[in-house]
Amino acid sequence: MARIIPSILSLALALASASLFAAEPSTQAPDPNTQAPETSTQASESAPESSPQTPESNTQPPETSQPSTAPKEQAAAKRTSNYLPANEIKQITIDDQPLELLVRSWEGRKKLGAAIILPATNGTADAPGLMAFVRRNINAAGWASLSLTPPTEPPAPNFATPATEVTSAGSAQLSSPSNKPSQKVKPEQSNKHLLEQEDFLVKSMSQLDSIGTDFPGKRVLITADQSAGLLISLLSQKKIADPDVLIVINPYSEDEARNQAIAEKLAKLTMPILDIQSPDGHPASLETAEQRKSLAVTLESPNYRQTTLALNLDNESAWQNCLSAIRGFAARMSGAN
Repeated sequence: MARIIPSILSLALALASASLFAAEPSTQAPDPNTQAPETSTQASESAPESSPQTPESNTQPPETSQPSTAPKEQAAAKRTSNYLPANEIKQITIDDQPLELLVRSWEGRKKLGAAIILPATNGTADAPGLMAFVRRNINAAGWASLSLTPPTEPPAPNFATPATEVTSAGSAQLSSPSNKPSQKVKPEQSNKHLLEQEDFLVKSMSQLDSIGTDFPGKRVLITADQSAGLLISLLSQKKIADPDVLIVINPYSEDEARNQAIAEKLAKLTMPILDIQSPDGHPASLETAEQRKSLAVTLESPNYRQTTLALNLDNESAWQNCLSAIRGFAARMSGAN
């Protein structure tokens, strides 16, 4: 018995040491050996993921580039006033360019004629504000409304001074007076653009005859700002037909000579004229307001009337006052009431 116990203990110790010896390599070796397969598998797994990305990146540009440009081009080709009923929108073509002409028929029993509306330059046929308000609300007074797309203005030049030149002294004196705005473009360029705008309006007005046949009766021409200055010039040159009634709102021209000539040209026109001036009109329009009125009296123009609004045209109450003045003057002076 005494011999068996030591042998059992020695056997147990041998088994324990053998298990420990076998356990140490198994716990240490797998760390580098197992990590290498993991990284290799990760690399092999990531390789298939990255390899499909290259064809996708090659195929994506044609798919994304076409939709990004095509809808914009299509949207540009579509009508800009897509919020309006389709029956209000007509198109005319000027120099191979389609332009909108917005038409609203009479409302009610009165059918006096048509009001031709030309908003301010750089706007649209449905330019927001007074002109859009008149276009939508003059129909109840018996006037159909034909609203034209106005001519555009050239982009304003952008002058940039290098930082190194800011502190340098100028080499020339200013040629324009200190109380006048600096000229945006050279006089010859300005005159060329004004002639292009007039030509644009002549072509636009000439296409109204076919559309206006649906609305027989008198013709009232309503215009504002620089568009008014352009139309006054065209009427004085007999380049467009005289309307039965002319309504001008804050007329002016940024060209100094043309602006000073507006008063005389307006006074010499023979059709009934309502000249509406608002307190917030362009400074060039406010500058000639008194001259326009006094010259018409001097030349004994019996059909000229000037109305000065008490409110600015950014106030909707002024829109209603303006519309009331237009409706009353147009009906009375055209003899269509």
